[in-house]
Amino acid sequence: MKEAIVVVKPVSAVTANDLFSSDAIIVGSPVYWSNMAGEVKTFFDNWQFKFGVYPEFKMRDKVGAAFSTGGGYSNGKELTMLTILSAMLGNQMIVVSGGGAFGASATTEGDSPGINKYEYTEAQTLGRRVAEVTSLVKEGQQQRMSP
Repeated sequence: MKEAIVVVKPVSAVTANDLFSSDAIIVGSPVYWSNMAGEVKTFFDNWQFKFGVYPEFKMRDKVGAAFSTGGGYSNGKELTMLTILSAMLGNQMIVVSGGGAFGASATTEGDSPGINKYEYTEAQTLGRRVAEVTSLVKEGQQQRMSP
């Protein structure tokens, strides 16, 4: 597999060019009442209103994935990832999981705040899976374009 180039940005700094020039995106959010944070929701709203993604589905066939962080072991992290993945599916993206069933997550409060070894491995697994699937998608797209 080829080397992947990774750019990390807060959603408030992402531009239309960032979206359209990327082959894949991984979006994360802290848990806010079992949902993505308002700033992340605004990011997805901006896909239409600021970046003009829809109605042409300009993110179609790009690979997407999600991660979340939360204060407790079971406080809505999976639901938060599902809200992110739902926004991606609505834009006809190819969503993948890895690490956990819906993406990667971390518990950031409690006895040992921060990301533990298991959560770190889960995040690495998600990143590797996104890179692998993106490579397969790009190969398929290139084959379709070849005479």
